[in-house]
Amino acid sequence: MGSVLILGGGITGIQAVFNLSQLGIETTLVEREKELGGNLKSLGSTFPEGKQASDLIENKVKEIRSSQKTTILTGAELSSITGESPDFKASLKTSKGTREVKSSSIIVATGFMPFDPAEMKHYGFGKYEDVITALNLARMIKDGKLLRNSNGKEPASLTFIQCIGSRDLHTHTYCSYFCCMYAVHLATVIKEKYPQCMLNILYMDIRTPFCAELNYEEARRRGVKFYRSKPAKIRAGEGSEHLTIQFEDTLDGKLRFLNTEMVVLSIGASPPDGTDSLASSLKIDCEESGFFKCEQSPVFTKVKGVFIAGSASGPKDISSCLAEGSAAAAQAAILLRE
Repeated sequence: MGSVLILGGGITGIQAVFNLSQLGIETTLVEREKELGGNLKSLGSTFPEGKQASDLIENKVKEIRSSQKTTILTGAELSSITGESPDFKASLKTSKGTREVKSSSIIVATGFMPFDPAEMKHYGFGKYEDVITALNLARMIKDGKLLRNSNGKEPASLTFIQCIGSRDLHTHTYCSYFCCMYAVHLATVIKEKYPQCMLNILYMDIRTPFCAELNYEEARRRGVKFYRSKPAKIRAGEGSEHLTIQFEDTLDGKLRFLNTEMVVLSIGASPPDGTDSLASSLKIDCEESGFFKCEQSPVFTKVKGVFIAGSASGPKDISSCLAEGSAAAAQAAILLRE
């Protein structure tokens, strides 16, 4: 029986390796970072379940490291990939030099890159110390320290602004899917630990499907205020002790101003660097969004033996990434047995 090459060591790639190792199939997992876990390792807890992200990663990584059928290469860059099913050849740059990996199938699980809001000057990211991203906030909560960068004190008020880098003609026109869910989740976590903190969420429309809707209702019960709005800009307030958000209330069309001590930009997802070149090497297509294109149904591409899983084909939540990691592993296993 042949082997499977998995590109990307985030939770999707880890799940694919986990399932393939259970089937006794040889796999090689390639991750360009020094550690496995991808974007998930930066989170304290998952949404909407509220489980510890570190536990989810560590338990699965422990399992795959114990498998004699699995080779894990971290800090490895893909240089080139040639061939076709069942004879792919990948050339990798590792700390120990160039390495060639042969495989019968390939699972692309390269995930996404968090959007950089620096180009959106009107929100003051990089200008005002207390304007941070949701990823920065998640790390603060994970470390147990919600403090303002400007003075090292706990904020009396905090405001999320949604759709940063998403649903915008100047950045990405698509919805990044998980931003509303993680903002509501983080707001609920903050309310539990800092009940006196006034929390606001400025949104275009709230998208919290299925069970995540319960988190939205819980956030409202806990006192999180939601403003359907279109924020125009952020500026320093009087004395620079707070920030002032200028926004249009899209329910009544009025211009409003909201004072807050911290602003959290709910950033979306961008395709990782090198997506186009990897697609060209694999002879597969990308969507208009820049993410890999699936053909007819999830995980399949137009090239036999090449599968796409998780956020490599567009932004998804953790549950969807796990499901697609398993689905891609199953399809690769079926192809090998044929």
